[in-house]
Amino acid sequence: MTGDGATVYEPGYVVIEDGRIAAVGPGRRPGRDIREFGDGILAPGLVNLHVHCVTLGPAHATGSRSPTEEEVFAYKDRHLRGGTTSVLSVDGFPLWSEYLALRDRHPLKVQKCTAHTPANVRAAEMADGAGLADTHRKATVDALLAQGAVCIGEIGAGGTLGGGQQDNVYIPNAVKERCGVQIDPFQARALKEAILGRRIDPASLDRGALRTALDAAGLAGRLSEDAAIETVQRCVMPSMAHAYEGLREAAAASARLGRPFLVHHAASSADVVLGIATDRMIAGHVNHPSFTVEESIHYARELRRRGALLEISGLDLFTRTKGQSDADNFLALVRERLVDFVGTDYASGHYDPVSVPLAATVKRGLLTVPEAVALSTGNVARRLPVFTDAGLLEAGRPADIAVFAPELAAVRAVFVDGRQVVGVSPAP
Repeated sequence: MTGDGATVYEPGYVVIEDGRIAAVGPGRRPGRDIREFGDGILAPGLVNLHVHCVTLGPAHATGSRSPTEEEVFAYKDRHLRGGTTSVLSVDGFPLWSEYLALRDRHPLKVQKCTAHTPANVRAAEMADGAGLADTHRKATVDALLAQGAVCIGEIGAGGTLGGGQQDNVYIPNAVKERCGVQIDPFQARALKEAILGRRIDPASLDRGALRTALDAAGLAGRLSEDAAIETVQRCVMPSMAHAYEGLREAAAASARLGRPFLVHHAASSADVVLGIATDRMIAGHVNHPSFTVEESIHYARELRRRGALLEISGLDLFTRTKGQSDADNFLALVRERLVDFVGTDYASGHYDPVSVPLAATVKRGLLTVPEAVALSTGNVARRLPVFTDAGLLEAGRPADIAVFAPELAAVRAVFVDGRQVVGVSPAP
């Protein structure tokens, strides 16, 4: 499968010379050092446009502590073993030197974003900021793009705009510190939405829903309603206004510099995102679980009307045991063909490789295998010039190839620049 969404050679061949693709075509081609993959699917290595913690430096739009070298390599390994050969790191605060530090010590190919604008720094510091030093605060989008960053982003995040990072990390930590009870992300989300609503507005307080959420989380009698309100608002609200201004700053920088920008799209940020949408915008995770299915479809259509590109994130939606309904938006957007790219995002470190959600669309009969593959290969190659070499099996491109079992059910082998980096080599 060449990655264009339609072309399939069955059987077919790929010729590799000096780390690049020399030829692709139908049938079998005689020669030396031939490797047969039987009923395997040869496709371009997947390209994931929404990845965190694959470089050193402040993580997420919250400027959180840097991952360790061991964590970076572990996350890179997970992407690679899932058939991904190129990613866009959307942690926008690492410096160029931090990006370079580990770039060439692992075969996964990483491109970098920048989020160095004043309001985005302020939002990070209000939410977390533990990984920010003066050098990060003083860096600029212009300087990072001049050094080689390819995109402005990720602008906004679950930690600065009341999303999943609050549910997974900040609210549970604050509740435990206040009353000693450990709650899970779904219980934290229920508390947050009872207090602030899905759109993160203090006027949305629902005390009935709050009492239900406190009881379900085992907090009744341990945390009063007023204490819960104060705790959640203290976690969520300080960064919100700065994060909204950061979205507008990024749009202005994109217009001034002619570069793409990737934004956090969720119920809390949807109206601001819609107001700044252009054909340079990549709207991240348009399937965000804060939307209803109807809202996710509505906003996706409106964003597409304004020229924005739509990314849906697989997270851990298809392997988790709790919160299965969170996959409804993902599947609805695929069904409506309101998606340009499939990425993963972070899911508090529990994300699946992007091949997992792609396989889920095939298993449910929503897409053919070539159509699913194109969402993380050819679509990227055709629509984002920052990935000019990745995403298609074409002569002259790097030999970055993933070999899948039928229906994308498993990854058998991965090649980067013609060198096998995952899987057991079949006999020549």
